[in-house]
Amino acid sequence: MVSTFINPAIGRASKLGIGFFEDLEPLEYRTGYSETEFETLIRAVYKQVLGNAHIMESERLKVPESQLKNGEITVREFVRQIAKSELYSSRFFDNYPRYRFIELNCKHLLGRAPNDHAEMQYHIRLLQESGVEAEIDSYLDSEEYSKCFGENTVPYYRGYKTQSGRNILGFGHLFQLLKGNASSDKSSVLATYSGLNKSLMTNSPLTVIPLTGPSTYPQLTDINKLVADILKLNQQKTLSIATSKKENSTVLVEDEIRQQQYQAFQRTEPIEFISGDSPDDIEIVIQAVYRQVLGNAYVMESERLVVPESQLRNGFSSVREFVRQVAKSELYRSRFFDNCYRYRAIELNFKHLLGRAPGSYDEMKFHSAILDSEGFEADIDSYIDSDEYINAFGENIVPFYRGYNSEPGKTMIGFTNMFQLLRSNSSSDKELTSPNKPRLIRSLIRNTPFGKQKVSDVDAILAKVFKPKADSAAKINLYAAQRLQEERELQQKIEEQEKQISALKAQLSELSPFATIGAAQLNSSWQSAAIGDSNKDNLSLQQQLEVQKTEINSLEAQIADARRFATIGEARLNKWRGRVFSS
Repeated sequence: MVSTFINPAIGRASKLGIGFFEDLEPLEYRTGYSETEFETLIRAVYKQVLGNAHIMESERLKVPESQLKNGEITVREFVRQIAKSELYSSRFFDNYPRYRFIELNCKHLLGRAPNDHAEMQYHIRLLQESGVEAEIDSYLDSEEYSKCFGENTVPYYRGYKTQSGRNILGFGHLFQLLKGNASSDKSSVLATYSGLNKSLMTNSPLTVIPLTGPSTYPQLTDINKLVADILKLNQQKTLSIATSKKENSTVLVEDEIRQQQYQAFQRTEPIEFISGDSPDDIEIVIQAVYRQVLGNAYVMESERLVVPESQLRNGFSSVREFVRQVAKSELYRSRFFDNCYRYRAIELNFKHLLGRAPGSYDEMKFHSAILDSEGFEADIDSYIDSDEYINAFGENIVPFYRGYNSEPGKTMIGFTNMFQLLRSNSSSDKELTSPNKPRLIRSLIRNTPFGKQKVSDVDAILAKVFKPKADSAAKINLYAAQRLQEERELQQKIEEQEKQISALKAQLSELSPFATIGAAQLNSSWQSAAIGDSNKDNLSLQQQLEVQKTEINSLEAQIADARRFATIGEARLNKWRGRVFSS
């Protein structure tokens, strides 16, 4: 008998200690606990508050443990005494920057990452003005702690699951703090610097590095052969024809099963919304719309559009209108417009809303012109209100990918371009690991598959080489035309930068009131510098362009300073408002 086992592969995840998160029920202290149950609870508190770091018997707080066991204090007070202990300070305060200390306090005491930079600034000021113990009390006496853990529940990590009403940025931030069950906050090999400060200040998500497995498929190991090789047993290699045929047939069956398990594109029937469908059928329609319009990217419960979903369920809107609302939502815009190149966004609109790739460069220019003249929402309407959409999907059919099947009347370039956009059934358009650059622009401009140069005829090449040279007058006309084109391009750039300057000035004007309050709070002499309009009439176009660039850089620097002071000023103003209304 031959036994087999799968060789364990030690990948990057196991080396770093990045594993699955513990999904245990919260521990709550109750009177009448046995010695074993009480010890389990004590260990859980130490593990949470001290960041999964090992604690020796000599470091344990015997007096607070005894008070908790005798019912003199609650779990919350026990957590407070550990967080205020010399042990906690020596591990997470004395040798750590302030931002890192606050990150770990949020993690250990509230079970989540900081929400934003304003929260960090609040705790920084509290730490400076009132000290470490007041900083610890601000977490444990907060309304959030009382609602989540109460008096006798051991704090636990909550941020790696999405929650209603919570900023999604915190979801990615906790992955930066909570690496897995085998990780510890008592870092002796990594620098003890803040991991979230830059992300919180820019209000941008962190990249969640995916867990990596073995680079190859796991191989089946023959135990008998392995033992024979180790013991150097000289076994005769006799194999009958029947055994050989059996193994060959087994391999063929395994290959066939493996091929059936993976399909590059999922071929399913179009999904149509029919009045009177069951709630389960309607949910399938809604999930299909999210999957298509959001490019097969995962949608969390807190990101779903509750009101448009309700309108569709109650028959107040059609599938086409639901698609329109998803495509115009802030969720879609943040994923596929704000952080994408212009032409990449247009490519994805074609894919998500019409189920195909752009057919030509003229289509790309048409939609680019709509974006310039009418804006984002008008461009979305141009797809959904088109005759093509009506003919292909109507009012109640969920859009689907059509471009990977060749169609009569369609160019084959669109067929190959679709494969550039739609890699496989498991791919997603929410790409966080690579720049979201256009994929098809070269192919569409050259009007060739994958943007390759067309093969030219030899006679055409020779005719081009031996073509008579143009006379001097033609050269002069060509030079004048080039100069005129360059001047037009410079003039266009000047107009674009003028619009950018106006927008930056408006943004600085909005930030100035809060920034002035924040600067006064910090005793800073900040004020927005007035940039005088220089006489540009006597300057060349190139010089005007350089002057505008200098002005843009100056405005951006002022806005960066203003935003920093405005955060402090707004927090201070909210605090004043709270005092006025409470009184």
